[in-house]
Amino acid sequence: MHSIQPIYLQLADTLRDKIYNGEYLFGDTLPPERVMAEKYGISHLTVRKALALLQEEGLILRLQGKGTFVNAPNVSMDMREVSGFTSFMQNHGVSVTNEVLHSGVRPARYKYAKIFQISEDDPVFECIRLRYGDGAPMAIEYNAVPVRSIPDVAQYDYTVYSLYSVYANNNARIVSERQVLEVVRIFNPQAKLLCVEEGSDVFLLTSFSKDENDRLIEYTRIYNSDKRITFFAAAADTRQVCS
Repeated sequence: MHSIQPIYLQLADTLRDKIYNGEYLFGDTLPPERVMAEKYGISHLTVRKALALLQEEGLILRLQGKGTFVNAPNVSMDMREVSGFTSFMQNHGVSVTNEVLHSGVRPARYKYAKIFQISEDDPVFECIRLRYGDGAPMAIEYNAVPVRSIPDVAQYDYTVYSLYSVYANNNARIVSERQVLEVVRIFNPQAKLLCVEEGSDVFLLTSFSKDENDRLIEYTRIYNSDKRITFFAAAADTRQVCS
């Protein structure tokens, strides 16, 4: 390795490139420190510093007694975009699977009646799913949809189907969302499901989704504990062009 950069940064760059180029894939085990030190003709301490940097970036996981594993690259979620969770994550190379914890139809009662502006006796479909990214629990998603908006919403297997595909089957399309992002403390049973300690801080994203007729057809809450996801919302460009 020949550069004006410190050697540990050169090694970090090399390993980072191998991860992004697909030479090392998610879940792969990196060579032991001893092997890398011999291969690149550097000290164990230098290898350790490079790996510590990549761990800080979230690109690798170092498990004592087991080795060093490739993590998935960070995913940035633009909150201005309207897209389903599954399609968004798959577009960023993350394999998504779902476990349905609960699904069924219930009366709206006070909470959903107020949210959807419907009668307390009107039926609302509820679905609670544990979302996995590349096999690791990353989010718990709570969905509520008024049955009058999507009459067959309760008839699908949501381990397979996305709500967005069900909307498409009903000629409905979400065109706008109002989203609220906050940091909250999570407790059992949610903490246990996400494999985090009770009282940990996680993101809570609440969404109010409307269709082309300006009807609110979905209310969603997502508890996200996966540090690979970064939420952002860029400000609109307010500069004016003068002629």
